[in-house]
Amino acid sequence: MNLSQRIPIPDPLTALSALSFFAFGALLVLYGANSSELITHLDLDYADLGLLGSMFSLGLGVGIVAAGPISDRLPRRPLYIAACFTVLAATATLSAATDYHALLLRTVAIGFGAGFYETILNALIVEEFGARAPRRLIFIHSAATLAGSVTPLLFEFARTFLPLAWYDAFQIVGSVHAGLILAAIFVPMNLSPRRAALAKDVDEDPAVDGRERAKREAAPMPRRDDRPALVAICVATFAYVGVETALTLFVADHAIHDLGLEAAHADHTISAFWAGLLVGRLAIGLSPRRVGAGTTAALASLGAILLLSYGLGWIVLPELAMAAIGFCLGGVFPIMIGLAGIALPSSAGIAVGLAGGLGSLGGFVIPWFTGRIATHTAESGLSMALTSLAAWLGLLVVATIFARRHPERER
Repeated sequence: MNLSQRIPIPDPLTALSALSFFAFGALLVLYGANSSELITHLDLDYADLGLLGSMFSLGLGVGIVAAGPISDRLPRRPLYIAACFTVLAATATLSAATDYHALLLRTVAIGFGAGFYETILNALIVEEFGARAPRRLIFIHSAATLAGSVTPLLFEFARTFLPLAWYDAFQIVGSVHAGLILAAIFVPMNLSPRRAALAKDVDEDPAVDGRERAKREAAPMPRRDDRPALVAICVATFAYVGVETALTLFVADHAIHDLGLEAAHADHTISAFWAGLLVGRLAIGLSPRRVGAGTTAALASLGAILLLSYGLGWIVLPELAMAAIGFCLGGVFPIMIGLAGIALPSSAGIAVGLAGGLGSLGGFVIPWFTGRIATHTAESGLSMALTSLAAWLGLLVVATIFARRHPERER
């Protein structure tokens, strides 16, 4: 496979998906990039900050799980527009008067909307491109990592000449979704090919009554489902999203209070992590090797070793450590999401929703545990909490190794 074959040809759906994931990636890092101001303005401790990240992941999870079956049955365009509007409305109502509990509620709403439209797009890509979906998803998800790496830097630069508060940052990113709503009007978002074909056959056959129509619409696709592989994929996404969320939330504050860096410099650790994710995803996407769980397991093992070394103080340059860890984890989520849809071809939307939903559950559980560890080991700062994340990456490695036992799923 030459380079031109490895780079997906852009089309309206891919372009909208990339733009949407760029907005999604910006949302992911806003809490970490504004963590110091949030802690000061709302009088939070690390457990409170961890809960804030957990509530975002809770909203993501509910949105992802709900979007899976719903998007398999209803037209995608109005669902996508409604999800974007939810994010737009939740961010627009943030202000200086917003207290912690109100922020928690809006955080759930932001996560719900983002998770919902993310899942719709993932399912559309899997259905449209089949076995080629994992590689295409790598490039689409790279837009999220690009946003995650540049968003803290852009707001740091903007704050040198504009008095932007934390809620201003949320409103700016939220307003991007107005443009996504407008763009969605012009992008085809058809029903899944299976549903569309079934509906066409049924509508054109006058001998089929209502009961038979329902049976035929519920009939699975000919390809075999692989539920054990899907379970392993869900475990992997659980661990990955949890570690990604926890690192994004806590690494900047670790750099400030444990390493003595200035706030502006500390934000570079978040950008370095997401830049590493971006480079890692692009490297895997451009690789001539097949994209699958085997490479993911090998790189995640190295990422776990690097994270353990950084937490123990063996790596003294935080930007270097975060970039290297991000590089190792770059391909995990898009590869697993693509393989989830392939593992359950009879219901790609549900499979993608399950994998993403379990990921968001990890994004709720792991940051909460990390915040509790940080609060109860205050004498060692955040070092012990960050070190504990290596164990979750170990779980990810085990899950991806199990998924690799199903080589027919690797593409």
